[in-house]
This record gives sequence, structure tokens and C-alpha cells, in this order.
Amino acid sequence: MIQVDASKLSENIRRTWRLIDNTVVQAVALADYFLTVIKARTPKRTGATAQSWTIHFHRKDRDGVIWEISPDGKENEVTFLEFGTKPHVIVPSHREVLRFEVDGEVVYAKKVMHPGTKPLGFVRLTQDDLDKSAKEIADRLISSIRAIWL
Repeated sequence: MIQVDASKLSENIRRTWRLIDNTVVQAVALADYFLTVIKARTPKRTGATAQSWTIHFHRKDRDGVIWEISPDGKENEVTFLEFGTKPHVIVPSHREVLRFEVDGEVVYAKKVMHPGTKPLGFVRLTQDDLDKSAKEIADRLISSIRAIWL
């Protein structure tokens, strides 16, 4: 006769699921944290682009957390800020002339040459930081599961 006491197996499975559930909670907290980070790193001339960042959860359960942070409606602005722009001509889109200020003086022009902008790289920096944090969480999870089963 063969007898098996599966109580230790059951307890290890329960403990493993508890760790996984905790990791899902950490991943959701990570999303909230990095939403705050990307908003803080976004240049804020008006603040509209920084406030456009939102989290979209595609799945948030025991099988995993899938989410993305995106600049809803401000994708072009973020691309220009992230990668910079080359020098380019600006022409009015809704009026006959452009109106802007230079050294406190209002200036009108039919077109202007924009000198371009330097890339800021704040999205890539945030992604790198997020990847490092996610790896740390995964490494802790694997280490904790290994400790249960060994």
C-alpha cells in the first residue's frame, strides 16, 4: 500500500498563490507609482501633456497584470518632447498670421523658422526605471517561491 500525505504540498501551493497574489498587488502599485513618475518628468509649460498620462489595465488577476501608461490625446506632443524635432517652418493653421511673444513683445508673422528642439528622453528613462523595478519584484517572487519549495 502506498500512502501520500499531501498536506505539505497543499500548504506550499497555498503559500505560493499568496505570494503571486501579493505580486499582482505590487504590480498595480507599480503602475500607480510610475504614472506619478512620468507625470512629474513630463515638461509642464501648460501642464496639459503631463495630465494626459493615464493607466489602461487590460488584465488584473491571478494570471497576471497587463497595463500600459499612455498620453491619451497627446501622443504627438510626447513624441516631439521625447525625440526632439529638427529645424522646421511653422505656418498658421487657423489664421492668416502667427502671433507669439518674444522678450515680452507681441510679434506677428506669416511663417517662422523653428530651430528645433533637443530630445528629452524622459519616457525611455521612465521605461528603464520601470523595467528595473519589475525585475526586482520578479526576482523577489522567484526567490520566495524557491524558499517555499526547497
